[in-house]
Amino acid sequence: MAILEAGLIVNGLPLVRSVYYSDESGVDPIIKTSLVTAIQSFASEAFNDRGEEIKLKKISILLSDLDPGSKEPLLLYCIVEKGTDISEVKRRLAKIEKKIELIRMMVDTPVMTNELIKVKKTIDKELKELILKPADRAKNIFG
Repeated sequence: MAILEAGLIVNGLPLVRSVYYSDESGVDPIIKTSLVTAIQSFASEAFNDRGEEIKLKKISILLSDLDPGSKEPLLLYCIVEKGTDISEVKRRLAKIEKKIELIRMMVDTPVMTNELIKVKKTIDKELKELILKPADRAKNIFG
């Protein structure tokens, strides 16, 4: 019951990515984020709607569209384990969205700029308590 990964997707590419628990599947992160972007684009084109949560059996992917209506998707995302308090994660994502000021020019560059490093730190700081699994929380408390 924890957040496994979070970040920022621009045009299907993971521009900012924090992995809190490694994924044994070995799937390329670009493939994962491209699929999420494709689902978001499909929801927009086919249903004039946008995805906020994609539920699977073991995980959920939470999305926050930072630039609704844009042809170039800009998504804040979180991958969470089953049993994680989704409403709390959504609340934290909304706080992150308010804290980071994203300018299209800033995210058009493929390199990690100081602004993007600040965005990554903001995401990590805001999600801090939610990234630990119960066993890891106990280990931090009791040693």
